[in-house]
Amino acid sequence: MKNSWKKRKLLTVKFKGREPRALLWRKKVYEEWFTYAKLAQERKYKIPKAFGNLALFDNFEDWWRDERYGFELFCEKPQENLVTDVTGKRSKITENEILLKINLKADLDIIKREIDSLLKTKDINDDYESNARFQPSRSMKHISIGATDSDFGDFKRQNKLSQYRTTFLLAEKLPFKEVALQLGWLEGNREWYRTQYKHADGTIGLIGFEYQKHLDNRVKKVKRHVEQVKQIFKNIENGTFP
Repeated sequence: MKNSWKKRKLLTVKFKGREPRALLWRKKVYEEWFTYAKLAQERKYKIPKAFGNLALFDNFEDWWRDERYGFELFCEKPQENLVTDVTGKRSKITENEILLKINLKADLDIIKREIDSLLKTKDINDDYESNARFQPSRSMKHISIGATDSDFGDFKRQNKLSQYRTTFLLAEKLPFKEVALQLGWLEGNREWYRTQYKHADGTIGLIGFEYQKHLDNRVKKVKRHVEQVKQIFKNIENGTFP
């Protein structure tokens, strides 16, 4: 069964003593951004000054709720006066506005339906464009974190960014082959291939060659993950993620 993405737009967030504002991406995306930025800063990569000294924060939530950082870096700017009652007023409209006359005695659901139908005939952008200070490089649909089961039916996407990070941290301490072993990516050994790898006619295949090919592929996978993390560090330096 094909799982289709359920499109969602802004999620309004409220902090005590602050104006309610919205997020376009899921909070989990920003948490990964923080985690990667902290790793990058620890390894002497540059990160935007606006993120602050991440070594001062033990966890994401403290940084997220700090009035100088976190949410304030990623929230959308308020959009005021999108809908205004101009009854009894002389009002000039711009080329981006229309003036409606609505029968308030009609059924509310019918009014909403008629307005919706009318707006569909106008040149309205259906895709909200973020005005946040810092924005991820891809839409929520194309980032493999933050999605819930309800977004894709019964399908749960793997958090690839978490896997890249795990691989990278192991590779800082171990040879790539050992990393693959630790992660369970290497199946068997040469002796396993001696008993398991056979051609369709029952003859034994090129045991050493096939095992080495299997090993090389897994080592390359580790290398790809490490390179991906380093690229993410560079992207963070340029103010985006991942």
